[in-house]
Amino acid sequence: MRWSAKVIVLAAVCLAAAAVWLGRAASAARWRAGIERALRDPDPQVRKQGAWELIEHPDPSLLRSLTAGILGAERDPNVREAYVYTLGRVGDPQYFAAIESAIDLDPSGYVRAAAWLAAARLDPHHFRTLAATRPAHSAWDRIGLLQAELYLGQMSGVGELLDWARRGDAAQRQVACRALFKWLRPLLEAVGRWPLEADVREGREWPTGLIAEIERRCAGLALQELADDARQHAATAARVQRNVGRLTRARDGLAGLLFGRQRKQPPDW
Repeated sequence: MRWSAKVIVLAAVCLAAAAVWLGRAASAARWRAGIERALRDPDPQVRKQGAWELIEHPDPSLLRSLTAGILGAERDPNVREAYVYTLGRVGDPQYFAAIESAIDLDPSGYVRAAAWLAAARLDPHHFRTLAATRPAHSAWDRIGLLQAELYLGQMSGVGELLDWARRGDAAQRQVACRALFKWLRPLLEAVGRWPLEADVREGREWPTGLIAEIERRCAGLALQELADDARQHAATAARVQRNVGRLTRARDGLAGLLFGRQRKQPPDW
């Protein structure tokens, strides 16, 4: 091949690569503009969805909008909860100060409970220091602290969390049951102690009979030993879970484009 032909081929390859890069850059810019619009949308549900989008694509400047919302700019507590959830899932400890402010200052117990869990996700050591210096006086703060400890594999509060699943108000029962479903149920399933007839889903309240049965089954188990063993494999399990989540979101997005379906919302916490 002559040099001139080689130059032409090389130029064509470079142009193709530049076109791909420019296309991706333009797509990223459109995505970012869309999230900015979503976070300013008057519909709270749209603002929540915009926040959730940042979990997989954590843009620092957009995440700063979430911290501003947590610190008072966002008036809707359900949206603030979504902001807290997103920052916790992003996992960058630089956002711990905003989460700590939510624990100390947010008037909504629902948001504070979510903030305790987010704190545990962002920085377990700092979370434990915070828990030791911030007595959980309210029911919501206690539930938030218990679910955060359960997330970290500390099983000593399972009995109390089961009690909140029974005697809390409707929202508190739902949060307690969701935490138990996410982090206690897998341990019981691993040793064949989860009731096969239990017809429950994440985010749903548990019947009182099921709570009593779970209490009975937990009483005969070394839960902390089970949790300690499970944590040895947590990183591998988390990678699998993330990959499955990405595939599910891609499927839902494609279904939305093809059939006009709404994208499924992620679980609150």
